[in-house]
Amino acid sequence: MRLKRVAFALALLFGSGGAFAHAHLSASTPAAGAQLTVAPAALALEFSEPAQLTALSIAKAGAAPLKLIAPSAPANHIRIALPALTPGTWTVRFRALSADGHLVPGELSFTLAP
Repeated sequence: MRLKRVAFALALLFGSGGAFAHAHLSASTPAAGAQLTVAPAALALEFSEPAQLTALSIAKAGAAPLKLIAPSAPANHIRIALPALTPGTWTVRFRALSADGHLVPGELSFTLAP
């Protein structure tokens, strides 16, 4: 009987591995490392599971970051309007809250050519 309980506990622990995973950025538009010739009108972030952005900013190399307004509801796909961007390298920094309650930081950079 004890062996069955141990087996059941192990099955619960290891069989639900996905439940303990944190959200991560699966894709973005613009993509990390992209070389663009036209300024994007929006930023799209795709997460592996619903996530709520708790912080979001964009900054040109050497300049102060601009805070972006992120949606308040958790989602897998998040689209945010961008201000007019000038040529240069831009870095997006974010912090997302996973469904499991963990904060996940992230960043991506892209270059807008003149």
